[in-house]
Amino acid sequence: MVQSLFKTGVAAHLVGMPANTLRVWERRYGLQCHQLDAQGHRLYSADDVQRIAALRQLTLQGHAIGRVAALDPGELRDLLSAQDQVRELAQQLAPPAAALRRLLVVGAALASRVRRAAPRQQLRIAAALNRLPEAMPDTLASGPDRPDALLLHAPSLLAEPLDNLVAQAAALGLPRVLVVYGYSNSQALQRCSALGIGAWRDSHNDRSLVGWILESLGAGAGGAAVAPSAAARGAEPAPPSSPQYDELTLIDWTTRRTGVACECPSHVAELLLRLQQFETYSADCEHRDDADRQLHAQLHRLAGCARLPLERALQLLAEHERLRGPQPAH
Repeated sequence: MVQSLFKTGVAAHLVGMPANTLRVWERRYGLQCHQLDAQGHRLYSADDVQRIAALRQLTLQGHAIGRVAALDPGELRDLLSAQDQVRELAQQLAPPAAALRRLLVVGAALASRVRRAAPRQQLRIAAALNRLPEAMPDTLASGPDRPDALLLHAPSLLAEPLDNLVAQAAALGLPRVLVVYGYSNSQALQRCSALGIGAWRDSHNDRSLVGWILESLGAGAGGAAVAPSAAARGAEPAPPSSPQYDELTLIDWTTRRTGVACECPSHVAELLLRLQQFETYSADCEHRDDADRQLHAQLHRLAGCARLPLERALQLLAEHERLRGPQPAH
């Protein structure tokens, strides 16, 4: 049987993280991979990708990558399990007045997983259907069992169908859409963020799944279940695309000179290089608590948004000075 192997960029997309961040993890923390291609690029196996996904999940929960990267597979599983137990305990200690949330679930298997792990006083399945209906079933259209959100599973989450999915949910009168996915890419996840769709990469841990659903619906938080839109948040833009130019290309451009007394290409390349370095640093910076983690995530997004006009500026300079433009990173 041929083993699937993934380059760094592909592995990063599979776990829903920036490729630049994964490359920093490779350099700083020596992430294990067992093969290289003919050009010396890393090739990750499926097991390697699962490990990266576990590290990513732990860093999103507040753990410093420098502390968890050295853990062996057993220690990683134990830590993930401990996180789930803490989350479950927090749910059990939640105020008894926590609102009961109901779901319209597409897919019998997904509904079964939620039923097994969900605390019945907080989360229930209003209905489980084989496909997304064109209209709300009569038994759910009104009354106490009307669902609060649509939950479905997408083995492969792509950007193209997302607008239609939101429209279908709105036609059913459902204010929230939650998607459990197997594989996705940065474009699709950015579109989910822009549309207000909750997206969660399936770890096949039902307690983690239910914990994420409750958090997404604001169960026990005393607030509205509908998350604020990107426009309402204002200070939290959607994650930008990966850097267009790699570090070696930008370093080369900092030494470029034109035929006149103008060093703008060099200056813009230097600004872009330092901004990309900070963008990478902010994604990987250690944090003390959840508030600190959220701050660094916001810094990372803002740095990425600031990078985009500088990339355009460098391309404009190349066109104006009739220089060979910087080549996009691969």
